[in-house]
Amino acid sequence: MGLFGGNFSKEGPGVSKNAPEKNRFFLFFELLGRKFSKLIPLNLMYFITLLPLIFGVILSVTFNPQILSGGNIYAENLGKLPIFIFTGDIIGLALIIVSIFVTGPATCGFTYVLRNMQRQEHTWILSDFREQFAKNYKQGVIMSIIDIVAVFLLYVAYCFYAYSMPVIMSESAVLAALGQYFILVIAVLFIIMHYYIYTMIVTFDMKIKNILKNAAIFSLAKLPLNIFITIILVAAILASVWYFVVGVICALVISLSLLGFIVVFSVYPTIESSMISSQLPQNSDDEEEKDFEDTI
Repeated sequence: MGLFGGNFSKEGPGVSKNAPEKNRFFLFFELLGRKFSKLIPLNLMYFITLLPLIFGVILSVTFNPQILSGGNIYAENLGKLPIFIFTGDIIGLALIIVSIFVTGPATCGFTYVLRNMQRQEHTWILSDFREQFAKNYKQGVIMSIIDIVAVFLLYVAYCFYAYSMPVIMSESAVLAALGQYFILVIAVLFIIMHYYIYTMIVTFDMKIKNILKNAAIFSLAKLPLNIFITIILVAAILASVWYFVVGVICALVISLSLLGFIVVFSVYPTIESSMISSQLPQNSDDEEEKDFEDTI
């Protein structure tokens, strides 16, 4: 697989190559049992950092009640009713802006701890989270901006094909439907890319554009695995929505770190075999420091 360049110089030797390899199905549950007590405080820390984004979205975005009611209201207003309504709440918008400077870097710290768990390396939850938050702050903020812009553009594009285009060009219903499916596929692939993005950020010294290119390659090259992971995540989200109170409690206590661990555990071997084992350069300390400076 052709991967785009980067300097692979961040710390952490990982598990010795000479160690006997365990079946990953059984290894997952072994690690989960050993690390479960650490997943709970990690989950709480990460949940707290997501609060500005959560409350910002709650205040700024609501479901369209007419879309939810269906029936003739929907039919009569086809092309005028988006799925969501933006409330224009100033506090909500301010919280979303604040989240740009918190969510991405926090996800870096969150992912770093999970990555160390999967590599069976010792990790200090608070100090490692805080250190990686600061160390990867710039790239984390960039990813937050990319995510917000991407979500907005995908939403606008979907609304155009789903609601506006059928009215503007009533004879192009098939084209409008194809447009909707295309936007949904792009959205799913963009979500899947995130399985790899933050793991690469905390593992390699690479520019964001190269991380995104590699993540796009992995999202397609490992599509069956990625679809399986996505099904697990979607099932967990639907269960949380269906059993709302239980879902909120679980999200506060364990759900985020558990699902994050599943993702990192599943994708890290692909990253390791493609970008570490086969391509790790043998640099001196001076060369590593120069390479790191070149990526900034």
